[in-house]
Amino acid sequence: MLRIMDWNIEWMNNWFVGGNEVAWRDTHAGIPDVQALAQRVADVVDGLDPDVLTIQEGPSDRREMELFANGFLTDVAGNPRFTIFQGIDGAAQKVYILVKVGGALQNPAGPMDVATNALIDPWEADVDGDLVLADYNFTRTPLVIEGQHDGSPLRIMTLHTKSKFVNRGQQLWNDPTTRQQFVAVALVNRRRISAEAMRGRRYLDALLAEHPDRRIVVTGDFNDGPGFDFFETHYVTHGVTDILLGSVFYPELQFEHAILRREPDAFTAIFDDYIDNIDDRELLLDHIICSPGLAGQHTGRVASAEFLAAEDTTIPAEDRARHVSDHRPILVDIA
Repeated sequence: MLRIMDWNIEWMNNWFVGGNEVAWRDTHAGIPDVQALAQRVADVVDGLDPDVLTIQEGPSDRREMELFANGFLTDVAGNPRFTIFQGIDGAAQKVYILVKVGGALQNPAGPMDVATNALIDPWEADVDGDLVLADYNFTRTPLVIEGQHDGSPLRIMTLHTKSKFVNRGQQLWNDPTTRQQFVAVALVNRRRISAEAMRGRRYLDALLAEHPDRRIVVTGDFNDGPGFDFFETHYVTHGVTDILLGSVFYPELQFEHAILRREPDAFTAIFDDYIDNIDDRELLLDHIICSPGLAGQHTGRVASAEFLAAEDTTIPAEDRARHVSDHRPILVDIA
């Protein structure tokens, strides 16, 4: 069995001093002891024991991820347990893939095929709604690795799409005089997320066109969940994850969600929704989807019990320091 764990670990970049100095901060906003938080995060990882750990919101400097991994994710002899692959962009929120040394995924490397290399290239899209196509790039280029599992290649891609966040969003939305200003910015964000999903799906289609039985796992924070939110219902009229899963007109190319068949009410984050006026809304923003070549070979879940066990229950629920992240980890086991 091979276990892949995916986790958006909230603003890891803020754990570190930054600049050219590779060092821990003592505290940051809402966190009185940063290294204690890092230990709690590591405890969740250790408890789930993944062969592959895909991370969103990782630090900007690879050396900072090494500082965490080499200090908290080690074997009993103090040796690093993971090989680290870092995304090429994303500023303060980079994507990472950590592969367990000697684990079930053997000989991991970044593939150098034409389709993968082209992910960094711009493509034409209309993300601002002016009906003019212009060059667009991923906010964070997907990170792709491939290794051998059970004698066959397995490709893993992690994706963190553009955030839906709008600066002063709730204030703009609640004021009738500025609501349309909010809508305009929010729609650009949705179009950007949609464009990134479409480009990601074109990449997956290119891989399957070469080898229809190719084994591929896509993980990440898609900033979208099941169903349609306000903007998807009234404006863009489609969901992002639907695009990545593939067209119903080509069922043989459709990916399968690793979690929803087992946990139809799964969620990974709880946020107040000021658009629909719902406090503490449960959202499934983080996903693992598997290619047709893995049909019948995967079982996924949200690691809620492990996440909640790492809470500091001496701290009030509304305080940031109580929680190890604002997203729960998810995982899939490949038979």
